[in-house]
Amino acid sequence: MTSLPAFCRDHPWRLRAAALGLAAAVVGLVQVFAPQLLHTVEEVSGDAVWRLAASDVPERRVVVIDIDEASLDRHGAWPWPRPTLAALSQRLQEAGVAVQAIDLVLDATRPGDAELQELWRRSPVVLGQIFSLDPQTTPQVGHVVGAVAAAPGTTAGSPDPDRGTCPPFAPLSRGHIGNAGTVISTGSVAGHLTPSVHADGVVRELPALICHQGRAYPSLALATLWRAAQPDDAQAPAPDWTWRAGTGPLEPAYLLTSPSLPGIQVPVDAAGQLRVPFRTARMALTSVSAHKVLAGQAPPAILAGTVALVGATAFGIGDVAATPLTAVASGVEVHAQLLSGLLDHRVPYTPRHAAIGQGLAMLLIAGGLWLVAVRQRGAPAKRLPIAGAALAALCCAAAYWALVEADQWWPWAGPALYALLAASALATAEHALARAQRERLSAHLGAYLPAPVARRLMASEPSGQLQVQRRPVSVLVADIRNFSAFAQHRPPEETAALLHAFYCVAVDVVEQHGGVVEHIAGDSVLAVWNAYADCNGHAQQALQAGKALLRETRSLLARRPDPAHGHLVQPLALGIGLESGLAVVGSFGPARRRSHAALGEPVSVASRLQQMTQDLSMPLLIGPQMARQLPPQSTEPLGDFLLEGLDSPYTLYGAADAAELVPPEDLWVSTPATGAGDAADDPWTDGQRLTRRLAVLAATPVAAATQHTTPPPRDA
Repeated sequence: MTSLPAFCRDHPWRLRAAALGLAAAVVGLVQVFAPQLLHTVEEVSGDAVWRLAASDVPERRVVVIDIDEASLDRHGAWPWPRPTLAALSQRLQEAGVAVQAIDLVLDATRPGDAELQELWRRSPVVLGQIFSLDPQTTPQVGHVVGAVAAAPGTTAGSPDPDRGTCPPFAPLSRGHIGNAGTVISTGSVAGHLTPSVHADGVVRELPALICHQGRAYPSLALATLWRAAQPDDAQAPAPDWTWRAGTGPLEPAYLLTSPSLPGIQVPVDAAGQLRVPFRTARMALTSVSAHKVLAGQAPPAILAGTVALVGATAFGIGDVAATPLTAVASGVEVHAQLLSGLLDHRVPYTPRHAAIGQGLAMLLIAGGLWLVAVRQRGAPAKRLPIAGAALAALCCAAAYWALVEADQWWPWAGPALYALLAASALATAEHALARAQRERLSAHLGAYLPAPVARRLMASEPSGQLQVQRRPVSVLVADIRNFSAFAQHRPPEETAALLHAFYCVAVDVVEQHGGVVEHIAGDSVLAVWNAYADCNGHAQQALQAGKALLRETRSLLARRPDPAHGHLVQPLALGIGLESGLAVVGSFGPARRRSHAALGEPVSVASRLQQMTQDLSMPLLIGPQMARQLPPQSTEPLGDFLLEGLDSPYTLYGAADAAELVPPEDLWVSTPATGAGDAADDPWTDGQRLTRRLAVLAATPVAAATQHTTPPPRDA
């Protein structure tokens, strides 16, 4: 009936579970073999969230001292002389900045280094330095300073000798570009400027600590935050950052803390990265041109008590990076955004159990889609794609709500992909189940209704309108005579088995001859030809079907007396009436309870002819309209008869080969006894039956007046 396996068709939950499992397997394969694909989707959409959520409130705590084109026009090309840099630093100190963070590396020795070194030694300055994380790039330029002190309580690093006291999450440095020894001094504080560039070229993260020659070096933002907590007039000790692994399910993989910064915990992911919170719009970052600072034109109120990030945006000087907010930005903007997030105690991080969260989300998605699939009303195959898209959008929205409101970066692309794939797989499964159920229902309808009617019903909406068509048809009505008496003296199981066998034979014979079984009731079958599709020679086909049905049921109805009873049961026999003519075929009744039937004169006449077969002791009778459509040599006129319920006589015909259709044993009249149900009500004696049969065989018409007014009882 359908290609869908029975174990799935009969147990839909198996097919649904297989669909959900297949979707989970595909997502798992993508996460294993193409994780960058999902990460890129998350990061690119996250960039859009940062752009939408970026605040226009001016950031006053961090001020960018911009060495821009105007500054180069006033003070010459880069690199500037050391006295110019010293003057810039002196102006900032006089303006009352809390910390000067230098987003530059002075790797060459130049005149004036001593004066600059002395000025920076007495000022809260954080120098910049660069590490190479590429094994193929190993520069060794200048000196690196500002390593994190191995304070008591610090978690021991890896046994790898290259790591020394570095934390296990810190990436290894393969080279460095530091400042010249002539500008640094004992106790100088420095932070690295090394970005983490994603595959699409966008900077979204920075390493919190970088392990270089067995020691850990903080980023510029971390070093600046720590330096701002130190006394202004004291020589700064080594940074005292410590780290520990996260413990709670919603904590990050690692946490950085410092005794100098009580209450501050900096979240770090498993790869040692700090996710930069781009919460401030670019136009909201406070920036002052370096030439205005040098000229004393910078408003003191803007600089006092702030963190001054000295960097370059002039073409060809500073580093250029793509950020979530813009495709072209200076590197100093990245450090300014991270420092602003650190000051707000709002640095996004990935919870350490994010993978478990993804699994739970997928389970919830599977449960939601399952409920949509098993809901009886509507079409699940149509609802599921919509539900899957809605759940995928919900995953994305929930993840970015957590990012903006809770500073948590949840990987959402995997669950969202699962929602889409699972919805598609379930929709396909539900479509297959619906198709299988439709085919099964069609088969069941075809068993109770004509197949063309069943197909039409399956393809249309329920209707309470009259739906009929008028067509020339041929009708066959067959009935088992003496069935009531048989059923009275036989077990119900045997009676049911006989009816089942009779129905099977009748349906096969009718369909083999191009007809359609229109109705089955009790021991009677009604079949039509040319009712639903054109059937050439339908009268001849109906006659041949009637003859074949008599032959096929002869052995089935040839029952012997039951020795368990003290009397004999009248034998079973088949009576068939045939007629042609115009009839209406269709559906009747309200939409909630319809009935299908064929109505018209040929149906009524064929039914009466079937009743007359018992009176005339003929197995098959043909009506006048069908006889006109048959070859003359195939029929034999029997005379005019008045049929029950009809007001005009009809000329009846028998088959020319009627003798061949009568069973070899003449059981039609020579029965020792009749069934109790039939004999009691039958006014016709055996002699009368014999007289009628002889008259028929002699082709002598029986006058309509001799037809009984009270017909013999019909078997149920």
